[in-house]
Amino acid sequence: MGETREQDPVRAARPLRLAVSGLLILIPVALALAVPLYQRTGPALTGIPFFYWFQMAMAVLAALATGTVYRLLFTGEDDGGETS
Repeated sequence: MGETREQDPVRAARPLRLAVSGLLILIPVALALAVPLYQRTGPALTGIPFFYWFQMAMAVLAALATGTVYRLLFTGEDDGGETS
């Protein structure tokens, strides 16, 4: 009670992790919302117009970014559960 603890390195890096996480989520969302950037048919990828494969690529990128953000923010943290 009342003891001073040194700051945990994971908590010290938290602001940097939050900033990186925000950028990781923002990039695919911003690209997907910038329709004039990809509102065209060429170049086609295996017969699929650019408009469609770019949207699918952004969906995959957003999923990968979300997984990365989860690992950045929650790896190594205790979930509060009981261990037997």
